[in-house]
Amino acid sequence: MSPTALFGVQFTFSLLLSALLGGWYVAPALRKLPVHAALVPLFLLQSLRYLPATAFAPGQVGDAVPGGAMAAIAYGDLASASLAVVAAVFLHHRLRGAIAVAWAVNVLTSLDWLQGSLVAATSRLPTYPLGVNWYIASCYVPAIGVAHVLIFARLWRGSRARLTSPGSAAPARASTA
Repeated sequence: MSPTALFGVQFTFSLLLSALLGGWYVAPALRKLPVHAALVPLFLLQSLRYLPATAFAPGQVGDAVPGGAMAAIAYGDLASASLAVVAAVFLHHRLRGAIAVAWAVNVLTSLDWLQGSLVAATSRLPTYPLGVNWYIASCYVPAIGVAHVLIFARLWRGSRARLTSPGSAAPARASTA
């Protein structure tokens, strides 16, 4: 099996397993919690995005690996991990603007996730010796994608609940009678 095919199989399995885990267990459990509490573990999972920086450790990736591609991914993920910690702290302590921070962080880090995936694909990274970064890309990256979806879903659900709750400033409906 070619490295690209193997990566595709592993990535697909990881994505499927992450989606099943998220849909069957994580989302139902988090639905029972207030939005702030529900989002903290998802952002803490995102905080592990510092892991691709292992590419800079001696002997972790082959010399032929495109350094620019790995650097773009590693630095973007390091910034995303830092932002995820900030969001988790804001949410955990229910600081003013925590939900806005969560929205902003998830939008920015989702865009970085998409950009990193594009860089990895266009650089054909699975065809190079990646060391531990192979497992990060084939196992953890799909879980991060699912976590982004879960965060957006929970934020959206929380926004809708606030708009439709009694006493909210939801606009009145016009009468058709």
